[in-house]
Amino acid sequence: MSASGETLRLPREMFWLYLLAPLLTAPLLVDDLFQLAWPVALRKIAGNYVPFIAIPLACHVVYETAVPRWIGRIARRATRFAAHTLVTTVIAVVVGIAILPLAEVACGEGKSSFGFVVVSVVVTWAFVLPTLFIQELRARAEQIERAERAQRQAALEAQLQLLQSRTNPHFFFNSINTVASLIPDNPELAERTLERIADIVRYALDTSPAREVPLARELAVVRDYLEVQGARFGARLRWSIEIDPAVEAALVPPLIVQPLVENAVLHGVSSRSQGGEVLVRARREAELVAIEVRDDGPGPEGSSHAGTRTSIRDLTTRLQLLYGGSGRLISGERPGGGYYVRLELPLREAATA
Repeated sequence: MSASGETLRLPREMFWLYLLAPLLTAPLLVDDLFQLAWPVALRKIAGNYVPFIAIPLACHVVYETAVPRWIGRIARRATRFAAHTLVTTVIAVVVGIAILPLAEVACGEGKSSFGFVVVSVVVTWAFVLPTLFIQELRARAEQIERAERAQRQAALEAQLQLLQSRTNPHFFFNSINTVASLIPDNPELAERTLERIADIVRYALDTSPAREVPLARELAVVRDYLEVQGARFGARLRWSIEIDPAVEAALVPPLIVQPLVENAVLHGVSSRSQGGEVLVRARREAELVAIEVRDDGPGPEGSSHAGTRTSIRDLTTRLQLLYGGSGRLISGERPGGGYYVRLELPLREAATA
């Protein structure tokens, strides 16, 4: 596997090291530094700065421009290391020879060309090669971390799709049965109901890959669903939808309200001869979108439909996957009878151009 461009560039933060290195290495590179008079010692340290500034600067220029194209294509790590060694050696030798006169003037004495070049090469290796090795290790660690994040994201997406697919078909079959029962007595209502079912199916298919949709669109489908159930139950079903204009454009997960309305119809209306009322209300509360679904029935415990509570469990899981602790679902008995479910979602709107 070839190296990426980032692993072949020297970190700019190393410039601070180049400024300190001449001081730190002076006792090793200057003979009897501490026995010299301080003006002489300072001059030799100043001469030490010449190679520590010029050679790293040349290395950074070469590694920023040419090296990513040359060495970046090499797949084998050992070959890359040999290439780095060759490149840094050539830079140190060429620049060392070029700056030798300046270094002699700066430190006030002549220097052995061979010795100066050797020291330049060794010091360059000591700074550059370990840095490139660390860069490559860091890049590999980041690549592994990115791959793990992508896998986790893919797993979450798959789980969300599974939960949403379990929600989508749940009400289709019941609705088709409603149309079948209407055809003999009221074909026109059956046709209108079938059109609404088609709208619901289209919405489910269109939003299957979507993470969020505008709340107004979600509640429009809830209205279609209640119209379909109204065709089935007639006057036994009384319903209303109230939405604060401030949250019409708020983004919510698709098909997150409909299962709650379906539960309200199932437990609060269908099992009672007198029927019941279902209220859907959405409003803004600070930085939250609060959505409530209420019915005036006996509640799940008093309903003739036992239920499996999978809708509530699935919705809770979807909220956790999508929002973490920022979204929650609350449910319980209403004072005076009935049942309520409350969704609290972070207030987010689609970005406008």
